[in-house]
Amino acid sequence: MDRISRLPDDVICHILSFLPTKHAVATSILSSRWINLWSFLSVIDLDDTLYFNPSRRHPNSPLFANFLDRLLSHNQSQTITNFKLHIHDSHGHTLSRINRLIHNVVTKHVVEIDLGIFFSFHTDDDCLKIPNSGSLKVMKIRCEDGLKMPAFAGCFPGLREFDVKVSLVKSGDELLTNLFPCLPGLEKLCLVGDLTDCSGEIYVNVGGVGLKRLELELNIDNYDDCDAMVVIDAPRLEYLRLQDGFMASYLVKNKPAIREVRLDVGEYDEEFVEFLEEVGHVRLPRFNELLQGLVNARFISVAASTLKVVFSQRWNLPVLPSLTKLELEVHTSSWMLLLYWLESCPNLAVLSLIIKEKPIDDLDMLEELELTGPDAVPLCLLSRVKEIEITRLGRVDEEEMLKYLLDNAKVLDKFTVNSRMYIKDGILQ
Repeated sequence: MDRISRLPDDVICHILSFLPTKHAVATSILSSRWINLWSFLSVIDLDDTLYFNPSRRHPNSPLFANFLDRLLSHNQSQTITNFKLHIHDSHGHTLSRINRLIHNVVTKHVVEIDLGIFFSFHTDDDCLKIPNSGSLKVMKIRCEDGLKMPAFAGCFPGLREFDVKVSLVKSGDELLTNLFPCLPGLEKLCLVGDLTDCSGEIYVNVGGVGLKRLELELNIDNYDDCDAMVVIDAPRLEYLRLQDGFMASYLVKNKPAIREVRLDVGEYDEEFVEFLEEVGHVRLPRFNELLQGLVNARFISVAASTLKVVFSQRWNLPVLPSLTKLELEVHTSSWMLLLYWLESCPNLAVLSLIIKEKPIDDLDMLEELELTGPDAVPLCLLSRVKEIEITRLGRVDEEEMLKYLLDNAKVLDKFTVNSRMYIKDGILQ
């Protein structure tokens, strides 16, 4: 008898939990010692791509569905710590059937659910329904064509992390409104909202007394026909990431003491710039309004596209007195944009720059920015900035930027360059 077979059942099951469930079940053929161990697995990892039979004409054979039913009906574990189910082909599945699967898993005191649905339903099914659970702590739901926001039955005080991609248009106000009272202990929310087929205005309210980390991404194709109004009410929020390609309206209530903010809103391409010529007076002031709600932030990161949209309108950014670290994505031909941000950061201690090459779709729009250096050096660079980090440096035409920073950072203690190629001799002299 081999040494592994001599181990206790719970130890062997723990080892099997690191395998895809299909392979864990296959160990039952090794010997009579292994024949039923798979039925005690507390970690279930199912991906239907491992069950496609190339010898069959139709990819949606019942092979996977039958295996799934047999697996769950024979599972003898008291607790399922992790249930992962990724489905890429319908196999005859409906949301009603998937809801029954989730119900069966929840009765096993499941701790974490990772559900991926990567196909379109043929009928207009109802939303996912999550039965009441006191054990569920993490839920991840992803799909190709946005589903409705799941409906939670009762209160879920144990749910700490919710990662979901859904159609905000199909979900409607009711499911969104009823979501957060059901999740009083929620600390982390990652929401990807699909706004396809949206017309007019859509309102999104996000909040929670315990919410500490929020990542919100809004995807849309027809931003000239749709607009989004987002209200964030989370007094204990510490981390915030916002991403959209059309500059939605964000209202951050109560000015929480956020430690880290990452902003990638708006898009600096020819189509969006033309769009702003018509509605810029409405869309563009939103960024300043957003920053006004983030005046307590200590770290802010801004994407290159947002940086250029903001500067193209010659805004006077609000003062950010609490900001001690600023991270900017800067294209090689527009590095001077960072100087206008430094004017708004009187107490900045760390400046982090991520240098990117000029994208092809910028065309000649950067020339229209008419970049010129400021008449005076930003005060924080002269008296506050003690550390500068530069990532992805490696072009000779960045010598001007390096020279400017090194000449004017008078109290600099640390200067770090992470280069993707060797810097030519003399560039830092």
